[in-house]
Amino acid sequence: MASPFEHPVEHPLKLDPATVKFPRDRDWSGKPRAEQTRLGLMKAAAAEIYEKGYNAAALSDILQRAGATKGALYHHFADKKALALAAMDHFIRLDLWEIWLEPFRASDDPVLTLRNLIIFLNTTGVIDKGLKHGCPVVNLTEEMGVQDEDFRTLIDEVNTEWRKVLVASLKRGQAAGNVRPDIDCDGTAMLILAIRHGVISYKKTSSDPDVMAKLAGAVFEFLESLRPGERAATNVH
Repeated sequence: MASPFEHPVEHPLKLDPATVKFPRDRDWSGKPRAEQTRLGLMKAAAAEIYEKGYNAAALSDILQRAGATKGALYHHFADKKALALAAMDHFIRLDLWEIWLEPFRASDDPVLTLRNLIIFLNTTGVIDKGLKHGCPVVNLTEEMGVQDEDFRTLIDEVNTEWRKVLVASLKRGQAAGNVRPDIDCDGTAMLILAIRHGVISYKKTSSDPDVMAKLAGAVFEFLESLRPGERAATNVH
C-alpha cells in the first residue's frame, strides 16, 4: 500500500517548517520593555510546560530561560499558576492556532485542508522536531484537565473555539459541494477534533516507527467518507 505521505505539500498558510514549533519565536523588540519582559516570561513558561508538564516546570527554570528575576515575575503575575494560565492561553491562541486552526477559517474544503495539514506536519519533520512533545492542548488536558478547574475551563474554551471553526468550514464545504449535505457538522467537528487529539496522544507512546502513516491512512479514509457520493472514492492530494 502506498504511503499517505508520498506527496509532500506546503502548510496551507505557507509557514516555514523550521519555524513551526510551540511556542514559536517572535520579534518583540518594538514593544515596551515591560511588555517584552512579560511576554518573555510567558514564552519561557509555555516552553517549560510543553516540554516538562505543568507540575515539573520549575519557576527557577522559567526565570533562567526568560533571563528574568523573581521581582519581574511577581510584578506581572501573582504566582506560577497565574503565569501558566496566561502563557498557555496566549500561545495556544497565537501559535497553535496559526499552525492548526487558521487554515480552516476561510476554507470551503476542510477535508483537503486537514489532509494537507497532516501531510505537511509529517513530511517536513515538524511532528518529530518542533512538535516532538505532542500537542500542548492534549498534554494539558491529560495532566491538568481533571485536577484544576481553571485549567479545565481554559481547555474547554480552546476546544470549543476549535470546534466552531471546524463547523463553519464544514458548512462552507457543504455549500460548495465538497462535503456531504447530510452530515451533522457539529458532531463531525467534535469527532475530527477527538481523532486529532487521540492520534497525537497515541503517537507519543507508540514504538511503531510507521504509526503516523498507518493512522493517517485510516484518518484519510474517514475524511473521504465525508465527500458527496460522486467524490467519495477520489483520493485528492
